[in-house]
Amino acid sequence: MSIIFRSFFLGAILLGSSYSAIAQNDTIIEDEEDYSMYDDVEDVGEITTYCSPKIFDLSPNRFISIGHDFAAAGKLTTSREGAYAPDSVPGNTTRSGSVFYNGLRINANIPVVSKSSIVWQMGGGINQARFNAQNIDTGDHGRFIDELEKGLTSVNLNTTIFKPLGEKNFLILQVMGELNGNYTFKNSNSVPKFENTRLSSTLLWGKRPHDRLQWGVGLSRTFRAGEMNYIPIVMYNYTSKNRKWGTEILFPAKAAYRRKFNPTNILLIGYELEGTTYRLYDTKFNAQNLELRRSEIRIRLDYQRQIKGFYWMGIQAGVIANYNFSVDDLTATNNKEFFRGFFGEQTFTFLNGMSPMPYVNISFNLVSL
Repeated sequence: MSIIFRSFFLGAILLGSSYSAIAQNDTIIEDEEDYSMYDDVEDVGEITTYCSPKIFDLSPNRFISIGHDFAAAGKLTTSREGAYAPDSVPGNTTRSGSVFYNGLRINANIPVVSKSSIVWQMGGGINQARFNAQNIDTGDHGRFIDELEKGLTSVNLNTTIFKPLGEKNFLILQVMGELNGNYTFKNSNSVPKFENTRLSSTLLWGKRPHDRLQWGVGLSRTFRAGEMNYIPIVMYNYTSKNRKWGTEILFPAKAAYRRKFNPTNILLIGYELEGTTYRLYDTKFNAQNLELRRSEIRIRLDYQRQIKGFYWMGIQAGVIANYNFSVDDLTATNNKEFFRGFFGEQTFTFLNGMSPMPYVNISFNLVSL
């Protein structure tokens, strides 16, 4: 390396000297260069590059988000307490009434370690659902509504690790613990118990071929369908060459078409499956180990706009379509969660349903661009 450098440097001196001799007749005497100073220069070797966790123009990552749901009335249908197969129809044992819903959502996701070789984030959230019922019958239906009107609260802690595997490949690991229920703290029977914590996890392997594409496959243990499931997942995030549109997909949990009008205005059109399981505390039913399997599909427009700097506002508008609202009794499994999956035949204690509800969500967010 030093020989090449010396030859190049010497050639440059000779060329400069020739040009000076042609331009003028004066003789130029140069001091001799001491090349021994370059003898100790070492080759640093190959520089390691790592895969980035982002691609161009994804919707901003929310560090802190405070939002509120507002939903129009939906028709809640409930069965009597009993034993119902997942696909059965209770018939004349059902009752119905109108239910209004609103809920506060506070979530945070804070970087702990942010290096090119690894990114580690910790997060948590409190999500509440408040129900107000009208035209309620007596009996089991009325008692079930009483449980809903206590409110449903979900408290979670989560951690996410993004680990590059070289320049184009990566792993994502996410683990979350949730403590959910209609707890009110009014007495010892309505205080949440840590033994009812539910754990979810996701492991995904992905590839980032270039700055506009990121895809991956993995496996998830999730409660998004309202009860425990093990499902394969597919990620596909893409941005077009003109950087005006793209996709943000984590199937089957959510999928959206993204339209970027400019750097401060983004519109997402798609859906998200939301849900978890809630312990019903201090009920008036015969069974006392009841879990509400709540899950819904939100079909929506999601408009995101920058207010100033890292402060953004989000407005969602769409329809909430019920996926699951039934209730299990965990007495037979010693109060332990069980796996029904999509084809299990374990019976529900209450077989319930909810009609679609128009909704709006407004949020204020501190983001990472």
